[in-house]
Amino acid sequence: MIEKLTFGLFNRADARSFMRLTAYIKPYKIRIIGALIAIIGIAMVESYLAAFIAPLINQGFAAPSEAPILQYGSGFVQTLMRFKEQANHFIWGTADKVWIVPLFFMFLVTVRGICRFVSSYLLSWVGLMAVARLRSDMFAKMLMLPSSVQQELSSGVITGRFLVQAGVAINNASEIFITLVRDGLIVIGLTFVLFYLNWQLTLIVLVMFPILSRLSRYYRDRLKSVQSASQNSIGEISAVINEIHQGHRVVKMFGGHNNALERFATVNNKIISLQKKMNQASSARSPLSEVIACTALAFVIFFALWQSQKGITTIGEFMAFIVAMMQIVAPLKNLSNISIPMQAMFIAADTVCEFLDTPDETDNGKQTIAAAQGNIDFKNIDVQYPNQEQKALNNFNLSIRSGEKIALVGRSGSGKTTAINLLTRFVLPNSGEITLDGINIDNIKLDNLRQQFSLVSQDVFLFDDTLYNNIRYSRPDASDEEIEAALKAANLWDLVQQSPDGMHQHIGADGNNLSGGQRQRVSIARAILKDAPILLLDEATSALDNESERLIQQALERLMQKRTSIIVAHRLSTIEHADRIIVMDGGKIIEQGSHSELIDQNGYYAKLSNMPFVPE
Repeated sequence: MIEKLTFGLFNRADARSFMRLTAYIKPYKIRIIGALIAIIGIAMVESYLAAFIAPLINQGFAAPSEAPILQYGSGFVQTLMRFKEQANHFIWGTADKVWIVPLFFMFLVTVRGICRFVSSYLLSWVGLMAVARLRSDMFAKMLMLPSSVQQELSSGVITGRFLVQAGVAINNASEIFITLVRDGLIVIGLTFVLFYLNWQLTLIVLVMFPILSRLSRYYRDRLKSVQSASQNSIGEISAVINEIHQGHRVVKMFGGHNNALERFATVNNKIISLQKKMNQASSARSPLSEVIACTALAFVIFFALWQSQKGITTIGEFMAFIVAMMQIVAPLKNLSNISIPMQAMFIAADTVCEFLDTPDETDNGKQTIAAAQGNIDFKNIDVQYPNQEQKALNNFNLSIRSGEKIALVGRSGSGKTTAINLLTRFVLPNSGEITLDGINIDNIKLDNLRQQFSLVSQDVFLFDDTLYNNIRYSRPDASDEEIEAALKAANLWDLVQQSPDGMHQHIGADGNNLSGGQRQRVSIARAILKDAPILLLDEATSALDNESERLIQQALERLMQKRTSIIVAHRLSTIEHADRIIVMDGGKIIEQGSHSELIDQNGYYAKLSNMPFVPE
């Protein structure tokens, strides 16, 4: 189908991804059919308006004639032709044609305008609804992507796919559909008119069709890589803008103004260069199309004048033919120019489908548990990240008893955070297994597994919402009293009382209306409210001052009772109270024991005891 609509410019392989996206349009078939009927109406009126000139000149300026006798023919076609003669006489043959013809002309133009409005509105409506559904599916896909993929794709790239490429793939389709069908039908209708008026001259006009098709194919092939790079560059510039916006304090603090300008200029100049190439091709193609069309018109005029001298054609027929040919130039030009937006549409569709086809986060679990007891076993775990020679965890083995408070200590890259991320399956091991209460975590449904953990990370993320909603996020069914208790336990009640909006105060994007310590405490309050049986604390007190840390530490100590807790921290005040301290290096456990036991061993940990912080 796509080959026929595009006159061979594109094949099904080119449009495979786009044809898949038509599933988002199919629910609106009735509106599409309505738009198609309106487009057919446009084509019919356009074709008739071209033929309007011949009777206007030949009959409009002639004296009124007698009405033909209404006779019923022997067949349907003959009867129809008799009615046609009656209608033609009513318009062109009576003395009232001085006002009937202008009114008839206005009627035709009005019908064409109504059809244009209906087709454009219906297809735009379908496009908006289809894009909305497509973006919903893309958003749902984004939520299901593995953590590794989320980290690889920048926010700018994701934004570009949602806002630019999804729109190009669907919205361009409505405009292209209108152009293909409307202008295609107009060309077909006008071609019939041309044949009806003068078939010899029409053969000359048809010569330019394959030439224009070849011209479009040339520009399509030439600009394919340019269009692909242009669409990707939108994601790049979005990534730069988002990054500089989020890191504006770092930019200002370290004098990164010029660096930021240079980064933006590099991407911006790349976009300008690509757009120049596309504009250059588009600008060159339109004059070439016009030259081809005008050359055909010059030959038509030559042969028409020759025919006129021989008495083969009338002035009215010649004028109608010229008008019809002039009218056919615009739709032919539109059809020849459609290859670039159509190519962009196909490229965008490929990118969108590639995103939709990204494998979801692996979840083969079948089992569920109501509330974990908290017995955890790491068995011969190996983890090696892509493009890294050294393993993050190397034959890692660790058993944690229910209710035990474990602290993980070691320099940066020793594997502490990797071990925590394995439990929630943000990271998957290359080999080995992890069990929770004797059940392999791979066999537990992913959402059920993560319900067993509360995570407080050093990388605090807060939503651009109220304090109340950010804390309630961990347990949407929590009561106001429970949220208030969590706020008090996290030492945030003073913040609530200081604001006229109380718990419903807006905290800004990523909590930028709060101090660093307050942001960390909101994250802790969120974990407290979840009340999960296992706590994962990755630098949970790193952003707190001494007084806040003391108050939070008291709350966490109460919360850790009868719960399994795994702590990554650099403050010795947090580490020394753990039941067991696991000292890691190179992805392996090199020491373990209580604080006093490790001091007595006089090993790696003992060397850290004289420092207020454990070095990363």
